[in-house]
Amino acid sequence: MRSLPGVALVFALVTALGVVAGCSTNAVAKPADEEIFPIGSKNLAPNTIVDIPMSASPLEIDKMTFFPEGLSVAVGDVPAEVITQPIAFPHSKHAKDMGMDCQYCHSGARKGQHAGVPPTQVCMGCHNVVASDGRPELEKLKAFWADGKGDPIPWVKVHDLPDFVYFNHKRHVLGGVQCQECHGQVQEMGVDQRVASLKMGWCLDCHAQHALDDSYGTQQELRRSELKDCWTCHK
Repeated sequence: MRSLPGVALVFALVTALGVVAGCSTNAVAKPADEEIFPIGSKNLAPNTIVDIPMSASPLEIDKMTFFPEGLSVAVGDVPAEVITQPIAFPHSKHAKDMGMDCQYCHSGARKGQHAGVPPTQVCMGCHNVVASDGRPELEKLKAFWADGKGDPIPWVKVHDLPDFVYFNHKRHVLGGVQCQECHGQVQEMGVDQRVASLKMGWCLDCHAQHALDDSYGTQQELRRSELKDCWTCHK
């Protein structure tokens, strides 16, 4: 039979733990209707104060609140509006008519995570000897170059994944994925426009269906399973 001092010690410990737990519960008590992670839309854009007219509809209010003027959303449902750029760069002229490889300008695609936008000096490597008379877009390019401040051309992002998504261009390019599979028929476009949602389901569909190169041998199915693992894109 357990000794009386032992029982008393156990009772004292249980009582003390109950008091501590009660204090802890009281200290962190919150109203029942307050959730730690409430369900609903979240504003991931920078906080911006905007004037909302009294006549604005709920949809208009959402747009002004979450996507203030000047903020471009580069992922999700493809927008109906056409993206404008500081220079109307004609992709069709370069990629189709002149047969330039995408990676001549976007050389980072085969080297690392980001494809990158070419610095102005890459453009001027060709256009420094091309006449710009009567060609307003080339005049803009040369004006940026002649400015001498070294500031990049303020291009508007067309494709931009959230920071919690890891995407490596090099891995896809070296794996045989064509630029058009994600970016659409850019060689037929003037100013580049996004044609894919870039949502997770869209990526997973490709990971499930895209052919794997032969270097995986008998491990191809294992590799395909890895492509559907959360850690692959959310490191």
